[in-house]
Amino acid sequence: MAHPRSLLPLRFLYFPCSALAEVIEQLSVSSFVDGLRDPEISQLVRLARHKTISEALAQALEIEAAKQASRGTSKIRQVKAYHGNDRMETANGNLADIIIEVVEKYKKGQDSENPTMNRRRRIRCWTCDVEGHVKSRCPQPSTEQNQGNAN
Repeated sequence: MAHPRSLLPLRFLYFPCSALAEVIEQLSVSSFVDGLRDPEISQLVRLARHKTISEALAQALEIEAAKQASRGTSKIRQVKAYHGNDRMETANGNLADIIIEVVEKYKKGQDSENPTMNRRRRIRCWTCDVEGHVKSRCPQPSTEQNQGNAN
């Protein structure tokens, strides 16, 4: 909460001198509560319906201090330490086996037993139905282009 004290002298600048002091104070309290970042603190201060901004500020500071004090307790998790390289050797052994498997699959042709991969590799022209090139690179003239130019 960085702004509450800065609101005190500025609150009289925004309202005319003829306004009632209660209205000014209530609007100041409302602006202060609306500016609180923590929604829980804002809700508790709003429900208290303070008459002055100093009362609202005092309660907000008390709630924030209580929340920070209760936040200090945290659960500590148990940690198990491994001595020696037994665990590391096991992890490195498993990692080496996995790497060997991946390299073997790559050498076999990147999963050549998978039929969808083989289907994707073949390029066939839609015009002449010959493998090896696409329609835009077809050496034979397209019949669609000739029909389109006839108009």
